[in-house]
Amino acid sequence: MNYDPVQPHALSIIGFWRSLKISRSVFYKIRGRAVHEAAAALHPRSRAPKVPARRYGQVVVNEVVKIRKQLKTDGWDYGPRSIYYEAAMDSGFPGGQVPSVATIARLLVSVGQVDASPRKRPKSSYIPFVRATAMSLWQLDAFEYRLANGKTVTVYQLLDDASRYDVGSDAYSRHEKSADAKDVLERAIAACGAPKEVLSDNSLAFNQLRAGTIGSVEIFLASKGTMPISGLPGKPTTQGKNERSHQTLIRFLDADRPATLEHLRVRIQRFREHYNNRRPHQALEQATPRAAWDLLEHTPASEPIPLSVLEAKASEYRRARSR
Repeated sequence: MNYDPVQPHALSIIGFWRSLKISRSVFYKIRGRAVHEAAAALHPRSRAPKVPARRYGQVVVNEVVKIRKQLKTDGWDYGPRSIYYEAAMDSGFPGGQVPSVATIARLLVSVGQVDASPRKRPKSSYIPFVRATAMSLWQLDAFEYRLANGKTVTVYQLLDDASRYDVGSDAYSRHEKSADAKDVLERAIAACGAPKEVLSDNSLAFNQLRAGTIGSVEIFLASKGTMPISGLPGKPTTQGKNERSHQTLIRFLDADRPATLEHLRVRIQRFREHYNNRRPHQALEQATPRAAWDLLEHTPASEPIPLSVLEAKASEYRRARSR
C-alpha cells in the first residue's frame, strides 16, 4: 500500500508485484481497496454470497413436477426451460416467484424427475445456417405416421427457415405424392405469399431436378417466382430444422394418437396454434415463431421464374450424373 513507483530506485510496477509473488489483479485490487479501507484492505473478505440462495418449499416442487407431467401428457417438451416458460405464463404460481431454469433442473433432480439422456454430439460440432429474413427460404419435408386404427398416412411439414414459423403442415391418406406436396404449398402461398426458395430433400414428390427432370411441384413454384432447391443426397442435416421439428410433432401426436385422418388434421391444427403462438423457441432466443415472423423483414418472391432456368438446372444435373 505504501509502494510508490516514482520514488528513486523503486522497482517497476511489474517487478514489484512479481517480487511479492502476487498477480497483477491482486496488486491493483489491494491498492484500490486501500484508498477507502486503509490497512483493512489486507484482510480477506468473506466469500459468502451477498444474497443467499433462495430456498423453495415442497409446494413449489410439487407445482414444478405437476407442470412437467402435464406437458409430458400433452406431448410437449417438458425440460426445465419449457417448464419455466409455462410457469411464467401462469399467474397463480405459488409464491408468485418462478424459479430459474437452473433451479428448476436442480429441483427435478432432487425428486428424481429427470429422464436419463445419452451423450449427444456437441452443438459446437455443427455448422448451422439460417436465413436473415422471413420468406427467404421455406423447408418442406414429410414423414409417415401410423394412426390408432393401423392405417399409415403421410404428414407434410412446411417451415419458414428464419422464423421457424409453421406456414402449412397437413396430412394426407397416401404415400408421398407430388399432388399432395403441391396442395400443401398452394394453400401456404395463398395464406402467406410466395417465398424466394423452397428447400426439400430429393424425393421425387418434392424435387426432381437432380434426377434430370422437372416435376409438377417445381413448375408450380417457378410460376410463383419461387426457386425449388434440394439438399445433397444422403445429407439430411441440410433440412435439419424440419427433421428436428418432426420429433416435436410426433411426440405431440403420440400423446393422443388419432384414430382417423380427420382427427389427425385437427390435432395438427392444434399443434400449429400452440407451436406458432405460445411455445417459446430456443433457437429464437425464447421468442415464439409468430413473434419472429412479425418482427423480421420479409423478402418474398417477386416475379415468375422462366422454365428455361429449371431446364438448364435439370440439364446440368443430367450431365453430372452421366459423368
